Amino acid sequence: MTDTERWREVFDGGSIEAEKESFQRFAEVFQSIQEATRRKFGWSHPQRTLHAKQTAGIEDARLLIDDDAPARFCQGYVQAGKEFGATVRFSNASAAHLPDASPDLRGVALRVAIPGGGFHDLLMTSFPVSHARNARQFVEFAMIASSGDRATLPERLVEHFGAAETRRMLENIQQGARKSPGLARERFWSRGAYLWGEAGPVRFNLRPWSDDDAKPAEVEPDDLNADFSARLAQGPVNFKLALQSFVDEERTPIEDGAVEWREAVTPSIDIATLVIPGRPSIDAEAAARVDGLAFNPWNAPEGFRPLGNLNRARGAVYSASAALWRK
Repeated sequence: MTDTERWREVFDGGSIEAEKESFQRFAEVFQSIQEATRRKFGWSHPQRTLHAKQTAGIEDARLLIDDDAPARFCQGYVQAGKEFGATVRFSNASAAHLPDASPDLRGVALRVAIPGGGFHDLLMTSFPVSHARNARQFVEFAMIASSGDRATLPERLVEHFGAAETRRMLENIQQGARKSPGLARERFWSRGAYLWGEAGPVRFNLRPWSDDDAKPAEVEPDDLNADFSARLAQGPVNFKLALQSFVDEERTPIEDGAVEWREAVTPSIDIATLVIPGRPSIDAEAAARVDGLAFNPWNAPEGFRPLGNLNRARGAVYSASAALWRK
């Protein structure tokens, strides 16, 4: 048996059915958080539970599979030399519409149009791991953080999770929440694992591909949309899409979203280039259409399903969240 055959999924509650029941409860919790956030900010209707503020929306991007993409990663529609239309939504991770200069995680949602009229959503965040190991921990943390005095949050987290887990989660959030150097300079990670056809489990990431975009910004922008629009006015912005392969459950676990798949263990292998064409400015109407899309990692063709408890929960939770904000 090879290492790639040793991966497994472990279901919360001991079965798929029990886990799905817990996901429905988690979805209800997130809908209640959506409503509480709506009341807090005086919005007329709920918005996304997370990643509420779009920083840029692009409809006419292209995903070009590399001519020399490794054969083991050429699965399903992903074949060397193929080209697909793509939609891209950049966002701030917060549930609130905070100023772009505020420290925060950033996100990118990539929707690839595939043959036959379907599409494949690839969702990534600007830090390689989640603060939560699984969906239950994510929801419990969110419930504690969204209620009570902010000053007592660490104490309440310690009471619930213990000192060591609280320290790990808070350090994760502090490291990930930072000012952005600009969308064209951000790197993004899937954080969870995904089945990639016969290649088995992978994590994927997106990084700037041009030399100029890879350099740190001299001044951190306080308007990410305007900064990205100005960058596109100079020409296209390219990112490389890369995959990391599963090695073993200890170093590349499927179920623990808080463990990084380190490059020294499983190097990122480039398979495609995301091209965002240059333009005089970002089309506001196109961006509004992108902002109205409900992205979900379970929007995936057969053979590319999400793996792990956190990813399995996202299917139900994201759908329930979208049911509110899309009204």
